Amino acid sequence: METRDWKLVAPWYRWDRQLAEQKLRPRQTRPVFQKFDQSDFVKGFARDPQHSLKFDDRVDTVFSVKETDVPALTSGPNKGKFSRFFIDKAKNVAKDLTLTPTGIRKLYLDTHKRYYLVVCELHCDAPGFPTTTPEQVCEAGFAVRRRSYNFPNGARKEAVKLLQNVVAIQSDIAYYEQTSPARGLKAKHRALVVEKLKKGNGLEAKMSDLKTKLDAARQEIVKWKDANGVVQIHEGWVRGEFENIGSWQYVEETPAKTAEATYPLYHLFADPNDPAHSAKGRNIYFGVVPTSSLDTDERGNARFDSETLYEIRCYVRRHKPDCPRRDQKPDCPGPLVWSEPTESYQLAAPSDLIGTSQRPVTIHMPDLKELAAQAAALPLNKFSPMKVVKPQGMNFSVNDGKATGGSVGLPQVCFISIPLITIVAMFVFSLFLPIVVFLFGLFFLLALKFCIPPSIQIDAALSAQLDVVAPKIKLDASFDVDAFGSLDAGIGFGTFGAADLNAKLKVGITADSGFKADAPELADADLGKLSNAALVNTGLSARQADKTAKTVGSDLNAAAGVELTASLQYEERVEVRAV
Repeated sequence: METRDWKLVAPWYRWDRQLAEQKLRPRQTRPVFQKFDQSDFVKGFARDPQHSLKFDDRVDTVFSVKETDVPALTSGPNKGKFSRFFIDKAKNVAKDLTLTPTGIRKLYLDTHKRYYLVVCELHCDAPGFPTTTPEQVCEAGFAVRRRSYNFPNGARKEAVKLLQNVVAIQSDIAYYEQTSPARGLKAKHRALVVEKLKKGNGLEAKMSDLKTKLDAARQEIVKWKDANGVVQIHEGWVRGEFENIGSWQYVEETPAKTAEATYPLYHLFADPNDPAHSAKGRNIYFGVVPTSSLDTDERGNARFDSETLYEIRCYVRRHKPDCPRRDQKPDCPGPLVWSEPTESYQLAAPSDLIGTSQRPVTIHMPDLKELAAQAAALPLNKFSPMKVVKPQGMNFSVNDGKATGGSVGLPQVCFISIPLITIVAMFVFSLFLPIVVFLFGLFFLLALKFCIPPSIQIDAALSAQLDVVAPKIKLDASFDVDAFGSLDAGIGFGTFGAADLNAKLKVGITADSGFKADAPELADADLGKLSNAALVNTGLSARQADKTAKTVGSDLNAAAGVELTASLQYEERVEVRAV
């Protein structure tokens, strides 16, 4: 039997890409990630291994945040534009935040409707790079590793400064390469700046200078590393004595034995009825990349988080020629062959803005009139499925909007209907959204909530006003800018400026929160300084939805909301090549 060394590399249809991007030969390639958006992705992969989603650098990359201090918002070009910046109320400063791509791969979670496979191919390290046969393998799997650095706490402050310098330079490079996310006037201005530099041949010189600075900044980090005795730690997850309890521990890069937790790799069989199947004549393996786990360490820290850099190493166990086949796995103590590590990646946070938008949820609020009719006609004790058992009842009464007479009483068993909980939850959200926005100065949050009525109708006057970001906005009763939740009832409709908006918002807050008009909480609330930028952005979105509605008809779902398939692009197929 053949005893030459083996190589576990990228699948053949990804060789050319790694050759072009990383100047690697097939023998030097590493396993790849393939992305899918359907929960039955394994079936689709087995049917056509090359049919997977492209990684989009606009969403599948980890971005760092560059902070730039903004001059006082009380004067100058930024006067009153609170909604455009992040307000640090503790330090009383405003910051302009921009996203800078780091080049690190970002993997979303199952809850984000994204799924991933790690794919590799086994070859014999001989002239011609021939493919091995599955019969020579008695086990295949992969391990998830993480890398971190151990350095003195006293060196952390210097490290932060060095990293901030790197991020700042990367941000400038991304600006001129136009790879950092931008929209509206900011994107147009950036494009004009880049185009002007191109005409004068200044862009190439600018990029060369920035890349030289980036290399120098990275060398400073290397010097800091050497000066502080920084040591890289390479860890794998080792299971403990109890179920779902383990810890990250130091492991070798390519150990002879697998003491760490591993996941299985599966052999990909070619469909005999498909002569062009990508696995025909190949020895390809694949495994499902874990993006979540029930495992924790002894202190309850999750095995996987959104802050750590991970990588995957695939392995196969070679079958010994003199070892008989057995049913158990592994069926012989043959040597392990390890791949190169995959590209490093981070996991998206569960509440990631892009990730959560990929799996939309529709909550239909109860119809109050229908509930009232049902309450009068149906036996409600049959329609309260949630049972709440209270060992002690917490009793109080509400008088004049205030809770009084609180006491701990006898045990209670309450039955509550789901519509009632839904209504109260939405009320609490609407009540506290404006409080959170104004209390912490988080005006950008208004861009994350967009409400439109079932029938979108915007008159020409409003469209004209939204075309030019004017200091006044004309609204009519057919358009509901619900940026402030139920405060719109206090604002009303019509044409109003900063002073009017200030006064009407105070009335709305008074009505919603129970404050008195002369309450000290509102005495210094000069809301007239606030920009209407968030309101205008909301109106622009509604107007775009109105245009779409006129094209597709009156279907509100088609006119507004998340477009799930518009950005999905698939990898181009590579033709099967002879082995």
